[in-house]
Amino acid sequence: MLNKHAIWFPGQGSQRVGMGKTLSERHAVVKATMEEANEALGMRLDSLMYEGPITELTRTDNAQPAILALGVAMYRVYSREWGYLPAMAAGHSLGEITALTCAGAITFPDALRLVRRRGELMQGAAAAGIGAMAAVNGPSPDVVAKVCLEISAGCTDGSRIVVVSNMNSERQTVISGHKEAVHEASERLSAHGAAVIPLQVSAPFHSPLMAPAAAQFAEVLSRFSFGEMDFPVVSSLTGLPYGDTAEIAGMLARGLTDPVNWPAVLAFQKSIGVAAAVELGPGNVLKRLAPSDALRVFAFDDKEDEAHLVGRQTDAYSIDLLNRCLAIATCVRNRNWNKAEYEQGVVSPYRGVQQLVDRLRETGEQVAEAHVRQALAMLESVFRTKGTSAEEQERRYARLQGEFGLRGLPGVSPADRPYAGSLV
Repeated sequence: MLNKHAIWFPGQGSQRVGMGKTLSERHAVVKATMEEANEALGMRLDSLMYEGPITELTRTDNAQPAILALGVAMYRVYSREWGYLPAMAAGHSLGEITALTCAGAITFPDALRLVRRRGELMQGAAAAGIGAMAAVNGPSPDVVAKVCLEISAGCTDGSRIVVVSNMNSERQTVISGHKEAVHEASERLSAHGAAVIPLQVSAPFHSPLMAPAAAQFAEVLSRFSFGEMDFPVVSSLTGLPYGDTAEIAGMLARGLTDPVNWPAVLAFQKSIGVAAAVELGPGNVLKRLAPSDALRVFAFDDKEDEAHLVGRQTDAYSIDLLNRCLAIATCVRNRNWNKAEYEQGVVSPYRGVQQLVDRLRETGEQVAEAHVRQALAMLESVFRTKGTSAEEQERRYARLQGEFGLRGLPGVSPADRPYAGSLV
Protein backbone atom coordinates (compact mmCIF):
# COMPACT_ATOMS: atom_id res chain seq x y z
CA MET A 1 0.00 0.00 0.00
CA LEU A 2 1.26 3.46 -0.90
CA ASN A 3 0.71 5.86 1.99
CA LYS A 4 1.52 9.60 2.08
CA HIS A 5 3.00 10.42 -1.33
CA ALA A 6 3.37 13.03 -4.07
CA ILE A 7 2.39 12.92 -7.72
CA TRP A 8 4.75 14.26 -10.38
CA PHE A 9 4.11 15.25 -14.00
CA PRO A 10 6.89 15.39 -16.64
CA GLY A 11 7.53 18.18 -19.11
CA GLN A 12 8.19 18.41 -22.81
CA GLY A 13 10.58 15.84 -24.24
CA SER A 14 8.84 12.84 -22.69
CA GLN A 15 6.52 12.36 -25.68
CA ARG A 16 6.77 9.27 -27.89
CA VAL A 17 4.66 7.68 -30.64
CA GLY A 18 2.25 5.14 -29.11
CA MET A 19 1.91 7.01 -25.81
CA GLY A 20 -1.37 6.12 -24.11
CA LYS A 21 -2.64 3.74 -26.81
CA THR A 22 -2.62 0.53 -24.74
CA LEU A 23 -3.93 2.44 -21.74
CA SER A 24 -6.93 3.72 -23.72
CA GLU A 25 -7.76 0.15 -24.72
CA ARG A 26 -7.65 -1.01 -21.08
CA HIS A 27 -9.42 1.90 -19.35
CA ALA A 28 -12.67 3.50 -20.50
CA VAL A 29 -11.82 6.66 -18.54
CA VAL A 30 -8.64 7.10 -20.63
CA LYS A 31 -10.53 6.71 -23.89
CA ALA A 32 -13.13 9.22 -22.67
CA THR A 33 -10.39 11.65 -21.61
CA MET A 34 -8.80 11.50 -25.05
CA GLU A 35 -12.17 12.08 -26.74
CA GLU A 36 -12.60 15.12 -24.51
CA ALA A 37 -9.17 16.36 -25.62
CA ASN A 38 -10.01 15.84 -29.30
CA GLU A 39 -13.18 17.89 -28.90
CA ALA A 40 -11.50 20.70 -26.94
CA LEU A 41 -8.71 21.12 -29.52
CA GLY A 42 -10.72 20.38 -32.67
CA MET A 43 -8.19 17.76 -33.81
CA ARG A 44 -7.49 14.04 -33.42
CA LEU A 45 -4.86 14.40 -30.73
CA ASP A 46 -5.22 10.70 -29.86
CA SER A 47 -4.36 9.62 -33.44
CA LEU A 48 -1.25 11.79 -33.38
CA MET A 49 -0.21 10.29 -30.03
CA TYR A 50 -0.86 6.70 -31.04
CA GLU A 51 0.35 6.73 -34.65
CA GLY A 52 2.60 9.77 -35.08
CA PRO A 53 4.48 10.77 -37.13
CA ILE A 54 7.09 11.66 -34.52
CA THR A 55 8.01 14.86 -36.39
CA GLU A 56 4.46 16.18 -35.87
CA LEU A 57 4.15 14.87 -32.31
CA THR A 58 7.44 16.55 -31.35
CA ARG A 59 6.25 19.98 -32.51
CA THR A 60 5.99 22.05 -29.34
CA ASP A 61 2.37 23.01 -30.00
CA ASN A 62 1.42 19.32 -30.32
CA ALA A 63 3.73 17.77 -27.74
CA GLN A 64 2.49 19.94 -24.89
CA PRO A 65 -1.24 19.10 -25.14
CA ALA A 66 -0.38 15.44 -25.78
CA ILE A 67 1.72 15.15 -22.61
CA LEU A 68 -0.86 17.04 -20.56
CA ALA A 69 -3.74 14.89 -21.86
CA LEU A 70 -1.97 11.64 -20.99
CA GLY A 71 -1.04 12.98 -17.54
CA VAL A 72 -4.68 13.86 -16.81
CA ALA A 73 -5.87 10.49 -18.16
CA MET A 74 -3.41 8.65 -15.91
CA TYR A 75 -4.47 10.81 -12.96
CA ARG A 76 -8.08 9.83 -13.52
CA VAL A 77 -7.16 6.13 -13.42
CA TYR A 78 -4.97 6.74 -10.35
CA SER A 79 -7.68 8.65 -8.46
CA ARG A 80 -10.97 7.21 -9.71
CA GLU A 81 -10.11 3.56 -10.28
CA TRP A 82 -7.26 3.01 -7.84
CA GLY A 83 -8.64 5.35 -5.16
CA TYR A 84 -5.44 7.31 -4.45
CA LEU A 85 -5.22 10.89 -3.17
CA PRO A 86 -1.82 12.67 -3.12
CA ALA A 87 -0.35 14.72 -0.28
CA MET A 88 1.00 17.15 -2.91
CA ALA A 89 1.64 17.50 -6.63
CA ALA A 90 4.41 19.02 -8.73
CA GLY A 91 5.33 19.19 -12.39
CA HIS A 92 8.47 19.86 -14.38
CA SER A 93 7.86 22.99 -16.50
CA LEU A 94 4.82 22.05 -18.65
CA GLY A 95 4.05 19.37 -16.03
CA GLU A 96 3.16 22.10 -13.55
CA ILE A 97 0.12 22.98 -15.67
CA THR A 98 -0.88 19.29 -15.64
CA ALA A 99 -0.52 19.27 -11.85
CA LEU A 100 -2.70 22.37 -11.50
CA THR A 101 -5.29 20.78 -13.79
CA CYS A 102 -5.48 17.57 -11.77
CA ALA A 103 -5.71 19.62 -8.56
CA GLY A 104 -8.79 21.39 -9.96
CA ALA A 105 -7.29 24.86 -10.51
CA ILE A 106 -7.73 24.67 -14.31
CA THR A 107 -10.46 22.81 -16.18
CA PHE A 108 -9.19 20.13 -18.56
CA PRO A 109 -10.49 21.81 -21.77
CA ASP A 110 -9.02 25.16 -20.66
CA ALA A 111 -5.68 23.52 -19.84
CA LEU A 112 -5.49 21.89 -23.28
CA ARG A 113 -6.15 25.17 -25.06
CA LEU A 114 -3.75 26.97 -22.74
CA VAL A 115 -0.81 24.65 -23.40
CA ARG A 116 -1.60 24.55 -27.11
CA ARG A 117 -1.22 28.34 -27.17
CA ARG A 118 1.85 28.13 -24.93
CA GLY A 119 3.40 25.74 -27.42
CA GLU A 120 2.57 28.02 -30.35
CA LEU A 121 4.20 30.99 -28.61
CA MET A 122 7.29 28.95 -27.76
CA GLN A 123 7.44 27.64 -31.32
CA GLY A 124 7.19 31.23 -32.55
CA ALA A 125 10.09 32.24 -30.34
CA ALA A 126 12.19 29.66 -32.14
CA ALA A 127 11.67 31.26 -35.54
CA ALA A 128 14.70 33.52 -35.19
CA GLY A 129 16.89 30.43 -34.89
CA ILE A 130 19.39 32.15 -32.59
CA GLY A 131 18.98 29.94 -29.52
CA ALA A 132 20.21 26.59 -28.26
CA MET A 133 20.15 24.36 -25.19
CA ALA A 134 22.50 21.70 -23.80
CA ALA A 135 22.41 19.20 -20.93
CA VAL A 136 25.43 19.29 -18.63
CA ASN A 137 26.11 16.12 -16.63
CA GLY A 138 28.66 16.04 -13.83
CA PRO A 139 29.30 19.45 -12.25
CA SER A 140 26.96 20.93 -9.64
CA PRO A 141 24.45 23.60 -10.75
CA ASP A 142 26.55 26.24 -8.94
CA VAL A 143 29.62 25.44 -11.02
CA VAL A 144 27.60 25.55 -14.25
CA ALA A 145 25.96 28.85 -13.23
CA LYS A 146 29.37 30.42 -12.58
CA VAL A 147 30.60 29.57 -16.09
CA CYS A 148 27.37 30.91 -17.63
CA LEU A 149 27.65 34.16 -15.67
CA GLU A 150 31.25 34.70 -16.79
CA ILE A 151 30.36 34.25 -20.46
CA SER A 152 27.22 36.44 -20.33
CA ALA A 153 29.02 39.20 -18.39
CA GLY A 154 31.71 39.33 -21.06
CA CYS A 155 29.21 40.73 -23.58
CA THR A 156 27.71 44.03 -22.44
CA ASP A 157 25.15 44.37 -25.25
CA GLY A 158 23.31 41.17 -24.26
CA SER A 159 23.95 39.42 -27.58
CA ARG A 160 25.74 36.43 -25.98
CA ILE A 161 23.54 35.27 -23.11
CA VAL A 162 23.70 31.80 -21.58
CA VAL A 163 21.96 30.82 -18.34
CA VAL A 164 21.07 27.78 -16.28
CA SER A 165 17.58 26.85 -17.47
CA ASN A 166 16.96 23.60 -15.60
CA MET A 167 18.39 22.33 -12.34
CA ASN A 168 17.27 18.73 -12.70
CA SER A 169 19.48 17.17 -10.04
CA GLU A 170 22.80 17.75 -8.30
CA ARG A 171 24.48 16.07 -11.26
CA GLN A 172 22.38 17.29 -14.20
CA THR A 173 21.91 20.90 -15.29
CA VAL A 174 20.57 22.30 -18.56
CA ILE A 175 21.85 25.54 -20.07
CA SER A 176 20.02 27.79 -22.53
CA GLY A 177 20.64 30.98 -24.52
CA HIS A 178 22.28 32.27 -27.68
CA LYS A 179 23.86 29.51 -29.79
CA GLU A 180 27.38 30.95 -29.61
CA ALA A 181 27.22 31.46 -25.84
CA VAL A 182 25.83 27.95 -25.23
CA HIS A 183 28.60 26.52 -27.44
CA GLU A 184 31.29 28.42 -25.53
CA ALA A 185 29.90 27.32 -22.16
CA SER A 186 29.71 23.73 -23.39
CA GLU A 187 33.38 23.79 -24.44
CA ARG A 188 34.52 25.25 -21.11
CA LEU A 189 32.51 22.76 -19.09
CA SER A 190 33.66 19.83 -21.24
CA ALA A 191 37.27 20.87 -20.65
CA HIS A 192 36.60 20.52 -16.91
CA GLY A 193 35.25 16.97 -17.27
CA ALA A 194 31.55 17.57 -17.82
CA ALA A 195 29.57 15.43 -20.26
CA VAL A 196 27.70 17.96 -22.40
CA ILE A 197 24.90 16.90 -24.75
CA PRO A 198 23.36 19.43 -27.19
CA LEU A 199 19.54 19.18 -27.05
CA GLN A 200 17.37 18.92 -30.14
CA VAL A 201 14.98 21.71 -29.19
CA SER A 202 13.42 24.48 -31.23
CA ALA A 203 14.06 27.41 -28.86
CA PRO A 204 16.13 28.48 -25.82
CA PHE A 205 13.46 27.65 -23.21
CA HIS A 206 13.67 29.01 -19.65
CA SER A 207 15.98 31.85 -20.64
CA PRO A 208 15.67 35.66 -21.04
CA LEU A 209 15.39 35.09 -24.79
CA MET A 210 11.85 33.82 -24.17
CA ALA A 211 10.71 37.17 -22.69
CA PRO A 212 8.53 38.17 -25.71
CA ALA A 213 6.74 34.81 -25.60
CA ALA A 214 6.34 35.12 -21.81
CA ALA A 215 4.72 38.54 -22.20
CA GLN A 216 2.26 37.18 -24.77
CA PHE A 217 1.55 34.14 -22.58
CA ALA A 218 0.84 36.44 -19.61
CA GLU A 219 -1.80 38.17 -21.72
CA VAL A 220 -3.35 34.80 -22.60
CA LEU A 221 -3.35 33.74 -18.94
CA SER A 222 -5.11 36.95 -17.90
CA ARG A 223 -8.21 35.73 -19.75
CA PHE A 224 -8.45 32.49 -17.77
CA SER A 225 -10.03 31.95 -14.36
CA PHE A 226 -8.53 29.55 -11.83
CA GLY A 227 -10.33 27.45 -9.22
CA GLU A 228 -9.38 26.32 -5.73
CA MET A 229 -6.96 23.39 -5.47
CA ASP A 230 -8.00 20.03 -4.00
CA PHE A 231 -4.42 19.41 -2.82
CA PRO A 232 -1.20 21.51 -2.68
CA VAL A 233 0.72 22.10 -5.92
CA VAL A 234 4.41 22.95 -5.51
CA SER A 235 5.95 25.39 -7.98
CA SER A 236 8.95 24.08 -9.91
CA LEU A 237 10.39 27.62 -9.92
CA THR A 238 10.34 28.25 -6.17
CA GLY A 239 10.02 24.81 -4.61
CA LEU A 240 7.09 26.15 -2.53
CA PRO A 241 3.35 25.45 -2.76
CA TYR A 242 1.05 27.99 -4.38
CA GLY A 243 -0.45 30.17 -1.66
CA ASP A 244 -3.63 30.95 -3.61
CA THR A 245 -4.99 31.02 -7.14
CA ALA A 246 -3.97 34.66 -7.61
CA GLU A 247 -0.36 33.48 -7.99
CA ILE A 248 -1.01 31.04 -10.83
CA ALA A 249 -1.02 33.33 -13.89
CA GLY A 250 2.17 35.19 -12.93
CA MET A 251 4.05 32.02 -12.02
CA LEU A 252 3.11 30.22 -15.24
CA ALA A 253 4.20 33.22 -17.34
CA ARG A 254 7.53 33.33 -15.48
CA GLY A 255 7.91 29.65 -16.28
CA LEU A 256 8.96 30.51 -19.84
CA THR A 257 11.95 32.63 -18.78
CA ASP A 258 12.90 31.42 -15.27
CA PRO A 259 14.85 28.24 -14.47
CA VAL A 260 13.21 25.02 -13.30
CA ASN A 261 14.51 24.08 -9.84
CA TRP A 262 13.54 20.43 -9.42
CA PRO A 263 15.86 19.80 -6.42
CA ALA A 264 13.93 22.55 -4.57
CA VAL A 265 10.69 20.62 -5.19
CA LEU A 266 12.28 17.45 -3.77
CA ALA A 267 13.62 19.39 -0.78
CA PHE A 268 10.15 20.72 0.04
CA GLN A 269 8.65 17.27 -0.37
CA LYS A 270 11.21 15.86 2.06
CA SER A 271 10.53 18.68 4.54
CA ILE A 272 6.88 17.64 4.87
CA GLY A 273 7.76 13.99 5.35
CA VAL A 274 6.80 12.67 1.91
CA ALA A 275 9.25 9.93 0.89
CA ALA A 276 7.38 8.45 -2.08
CA ALA A 277 6.06 9.70 -5.42
CA VAL A 278 4.10 8.51 -8.43
CA GLU A 279 5.06 9.83 -11.87
CA LEU A 280 2.03 10.29 -14.14
CA GLY A 281 2.86 10.81 -17.80
CA PRO A 282 4.80 9.19 -20.63
CA GLY A 283 8.08 7.53 -19.65
CA ASN A 284 9.94 7.77 -16.35
CA VAL A 285 12.28 10.77 -16.72
CA LEU A 286 11.43 12.23 -13.30
CA LYS A 287 11.88 8.85 -11.62
CA ARG A 288 15.38 8.68 -13.12
CA LEU A 289 16.21 12.14 -11.77
CA ALA A 290 15.24 11.23 -8.21
CA PRO A 291 17.96 10.33 -5.66
CA SER A 292 17.54 6.56 -5.27
CA ASP A 293 18.57 6.51 -1.61
CA ALA A 294 16.04 9.07 -0.38
CA LEU A 295 12.87 8.57 -2.43
CA ARG A 296 10.74 5.68 -3.59
CA VAL A 297 9.30 6.60 -6.99
CA PHE A 298 6.81 4.65 -9.09
CA ALA A 299 6.22 5.48 -12.76
CA PHE A 300 2.71 4.76 -14.04
CA ASP A 301 4.25 4.07 -17.48
CA ASP A 302 6.38 1.23 -16.04
CA LYS A 303 4.64 -2.18 -16.00
CA GLU A 304 6.23 -3.35 -12.74
CA ASP A 305 5.52 -0.05 -11.00
CA GLU A 306 1.93 -0.05 -12.25
CA ALA A 307 1.42 -3.58 -10.92
CA HIS A 308 2.65 -2.44 -7.51
CA LEU A 309 0.31 0.56 -7.51
CA VAL A 310 -2.71 -1.51 -8.48
CA GLY A 311 -2.08 -4.20 -5.87
CA ARG A 312 -4.38 -3.33 -3.00
CA GLN A 313 -3.83 -4.04 0.66
CA THR A 314 -6.41 -3.85 3.40
CA ASP A 315 -6.62 -0.44 5.04
CA ALA A 316 -6.51 -0.27 8.84
CA TYR A 317 -9.46 1.72 10.15
CA SER A 318 -9.71 3.71 13.37
CA ILE A 319 -12.61 4.88 15.49
CA ASP A 320 -11.47 8.44 14.67
CA LEU A 321 -12.66 7.86 11.10
CA LEU A 322 -16.17 7.10 12.34
CA ASN A 323 -16.11 10.18 14.57
CA ARG A 324 -14.99 12.31 11.64
CA CYS A 325 -17.97 11.09 9.61
CA LEU A 326 -20.25 12.12 12.48
CA ALA A 327 -18.59 15.54 12.62
CA ILE A 328 -19.01 16.07 8.87
CA ALA A 329 -22.68 15.08 9.09
CA THR A 330 -23.19 17.67 11.83
CA CYS A 331 -21.44 20.61 10.16
CA VAL A 332 -22.89 20.20 6.65
CA ARG A 333 -25.41 22.96 6.01
CA ASN A 334 -29.07 21.87 5.91
CA ARG A 335 -31.28 22.94 2.98
CA ASN A 336 -34.20 20.60 3.72
CA TRP A 337 -36.88 21.60 6.25
CA ASN A 338 -39.15 18.60 5.77
CA LYS A 339 -39.22 17.08 9.27
CA ALA A 340 -40.12 13.55 8.21
CA GLU A 341 -37.39 13.42 5.55
CA TYR A 342 -34.85 14.92 7.98
CA GLU A 343 -35.70 12.35 10.65
CA GLN A 344 -35.36 9.46 8.23
CA GLY A 345 -32.35 10.69 6.22
CA VAL A 346 -30.30 12.45 8.92
CA VAL A 347 -31.31 11.79 12.51
CA SER A 348 -31.90 8.02 12.28
CA PRO A 349 -28.69 7.04 10.43
CA TYR A 350 -26.64 9.50 12.53
CA ARG A 351 -27.99 7.95 15.75
CA GLY A 352 -27.10 4.48 14.42
CA VAL A 353 -23.44 5.42 13.86
CA GLN A 354 -23.26 7.21 17.20
CA GLN A 355 -24.50 4.03 18.94
CA LEU A 356 -21.97 1.99 16.95
CA VAL A 357 -19.11 4.21 18.16
CA ASP A 358 -20.28 3.93 21.76
CA ARG A 359 -20.43 0.13 21.49
CA LEU A 360 -16.96 -0.12 19.94
CA ARG A 361 -15.51 2.04 22.70
CA GLU A 362 -17.11 -0.13 25.39
CA THR A 363 -16.08 -3.47 23.91
CA GLY A 364 -12.67 -2.44 22.52
CA GLU A 365 -13.64 -4.21 19.28
CA GLN A 366 -11.50 -3.50 16.20
CA VAL A 367 -13.09 -1.14 13.67
CA ALA A 368 -13.93 -3.21 10.60
CA GLU A 369 -14.75 -2.33 7.02
CA ALA A 370 -18.46 -3.01 7.68
CA HIS A 371 -18.43 -0.30 10.36
CA VAL A 372 -16.82 2.18 7.99
CA ARG A 373 -19.36 1.32 5.30
CA GLN A 374 -22.17 2.09 7.76
CA ALA A 375 -20.64 5.48 8.59
CA LEU A 376 -20.17 6.35 4.92
CA ALA A 377 -23.70 5.24 4.07
CA MET A 378 -24.87 7.57 6.85
CA LEU A 379 -22.87 10.42 5.28
CA GLU A 380 -24.33 9.70 1.86
CA SER A 381 -27.84 9.80 3.34
CA VAL A 382 -27.11 13.07 5.15
CA PHE A 383 -25.66 14.68 2.00
CA ARG A 384 -28.68 13.62 -0.04
CA THR A 385 -31.23 14.73 2.55
CA LYS A 386 -29.58 18.05 3.40
CA GLY A 387 -29.12 18.92 -0.29
CA THR A 388 -25.32 19.09 -0.21
CA SER A 389 -23.80 20.09 -3.58
CA ALA A 390 -21.81 17.58 -5.64
CA GLU A 391 -18.72 19.78 -5.34
CA GLU A 392 -18.90 19.89 -1.56
CA GLN A 393 -19.49 16.15 -1.34
CA GLU A 394 -16.41 15.44 -3.46
CA ARG A 395 -14.29 17.85 -1.44
CA ARG A 396 -15.34 16.31 1.87
CA TYR A 397 -14.83 12.74 0.64
CA ALA A 398 -11.36 13.66 -0.67
CA ARG A 399 -10.34 15.29 2.61
CA LEU A 400 -11.64 12.33 4.60
CA GLN A 401 -9.67 9.94 2.41
CA GLY A 402 -6.51 12.04 2.61
CA GLU A 403 -6.71 12.69 6.35
CA PHE A 404 -6.78 8.97 7.13
CA GLY A 405 -4.35 7.92 4.36
CA LEU A 406 -6.88 5.61 2.70
CA ARG A 407 -6.55 4.12 -0.79
CA GLY A 408 -10.31 4.39 -1.20
CA LEU A 409 -13.57 4.74 0.71
CA PRO A 410 -15.39 1.39 1.00
CA GLY A 411 -18.89 1.59 -0.40
CA VAL A 412 -18.12 4.91 -2.12
CA SER A 413 -16.95 4.07 -5.63
CA PRO A 414 -14.50 6.69 -6.97
CA ALA A 415 -16.01 6.21 -10.43
CA ASP A 416 -19.47 7.03 -9.08
CA ARG A 417 -18.51 9.99 -6.91
CA PRO A 418 -19.60 13.47 -8.07
CA TYR A 419 -16.36 14.84 -9.47
CA ALA A 420 -16.05 18.61 -9.59
CA GLY A 421 -14.29 21.04 -11.91
CA SER A 422 -11.75 19.53 -14.26
CA LEU A 423 -12.19 16.03 -12.86
CA VAL A 424 -15.43 15.42 -14.71
